[in-house]
Amino acid sequence: MTSETLLSKQQIADGLKALGLCRGTILMVHASLSSLGKVDGGADALIDALLEALGPEGTLLMPTHPARDGRTFHPDAVPSDMGTITETFRLRPGVLRSRHPYHPVAAVGARAEEMLRDHEQSAAPDGPETPYGRLIALDGRVLHIGCDLNTLTLLHTVEAELNLPYLRELEMKYVDARGETRTLQIKRCPGGHRGGVWKFDRLFREAGAMSVGRIDRAVCRLISAPQAAAIMRREMARHPAFALDDNPHCADCVRFRSKIGPRAQTGRKPRVRIHNKARRLAREDFRLTAPLRAVARHPEQALDLIREEGIAHVELHTEHLPEPEGLNRQLTDRGMVAAVLRTDLGPPDEIAEQAARRKVACVHVSAPDRTEMNRSQLIDALGTLGRTAGERGITALLGNRPDSLAETAEELAALVKEVGSPNLKTSYNPAHVARSGGSPFYGGLYRGPLRRTVHHVELQDVVAADKRGVPPGMGNAETIEIISNLRCRSFDGFLCLWPLPEQADGGFREAARGFWEIMERI
Repeated sequence: MTSETLLSKQQIADGLKALGLCRGTILMVHASLSSLGKVDGGADALIDALLEALGPEGTLLMPTHPARDGRTFHPDAVPSDMGTITETFRLRPGVLRSRHPYHPVAAVGARAEEMLRDHEQSAAPDGPETPYGRLIALDGRVLHIGCDLNTLTLLHTVEAELNLPYLRELEMKYVDARGETRTLQIKRCPGGHRGGVWKFDRLFREAGAMSVGRIDRAVCRLISAPQAAAIMRREMARHPAFALDDNPHCADCVRFRSKIGPRAQTGRKPRVRIHNKARRLAREDFRLTAPLRAVARHPEQALDLIREEGIAHVELHTEHLPEPEGLNRQLTDRGMVAAVLRTDLGPPDEIAEQAARRKVACVHVSAPDRTEMNRSQLIDALGTLGRTAGERGITALLGNRPDSLAETAEELAALVKEVGSPNLKTSYNPAHVARSGGSPFYGGLYRGPLRRTVHHVELQDVVAADKRGVPPGMGNAETIEIISNLRCRSFDGFLCLWPLPEQADGGFREAARGFWEIMERI
């Protein structure tokens, strides 16, 4: 499907059938509408396709968690904070919504009332006597469209069953069926980060508890609720910290481990066991790159280090460019190509010409300092760059950096949107956001407009407290979340693997090891 083609309701329905979704199923859906591209009819078309696949004897459920803004929860008045699809579903005629103020669920279909009944009477938002617990008991299914296990609310049902010590207590208010305000003492309540949840993906696949397919570009997972719950229950009963991250700089996971105490070991840890890394990367939609200059001083040494990690694409810097003929020969001998040219923002014609000579797919410029030019001047320059690069079949990338006109994810996305060139996309460096104390994924790529234009991501990770570089996945740049989420959307852009700056040549091998550990985990 091209970017201009609309995905039809029938195409979605056919994809659901191919995934194994059967009529009469009780189904909980977590979905990202944007992962499907342009859908003819939007969220309503997706919902119609789901209802058609389930038939009148089926039941469709969606989590409709509200924003945590202190309001008294009323199921008819407080919107869902879980995305466009869930809010569209909530507002449809005939759809019911439970009254639990923390994790309410919307449902329609043959068993909707049964699934939602008395949800607000359960102190645990996701416990056995909730729609989530009933999904397990009644052999239901969970469908993920364009999102990963990071959104699997069913995990919290098993945590509540096991009464894991890092669950919390709090108090919330809701409006009951008679219109009276009630106070609910919530216990065994989830909250915070679960950085180890991706380990269940492999276990679900190996046990046959999950089928994986695609609807256009969206990676979809259809999960058996009782089978998945049994696997999660087994692992977390043995190792209460199994769903937590090994990252020593994840504040939530460190705090949760302290509550578990001596039993806080994770259990199974990811092992890098990939023998043919090039073949592994060939199965991915994205292209992994490495910056030639940063890996090693000498191009030949850098190319050898990069190729050892199965990486076939390199990035060049204009201030450190070997002669084209010699470099092209070295690349060809190793089965590699130059993919990205990194340069300062200068005359667009010169940039585009240099990129064309190097036969790269993209040219990368970082946003200039606020003192160098104003926003209007930058928009004009980027518009010209996008046009001139596009004439040569090259994509222009604008990158964020501190103290620039594109310091945040929001500023970066807004600039590219205002330029409006189809040949200008974004390059996102999450480490820059983490250094300033921001949330690179949840505050940047998770819901914001940046994900619609991102074509290049810098795989740099840092510890926010001291700005120290660490291997991917071991800092605060939310690298695991970013890679996993992009893979669910069949991201076909570039991921650039940077060496650790403090360790010279050896820093590239350590960074690569961190990347491959992430790939094994997700």
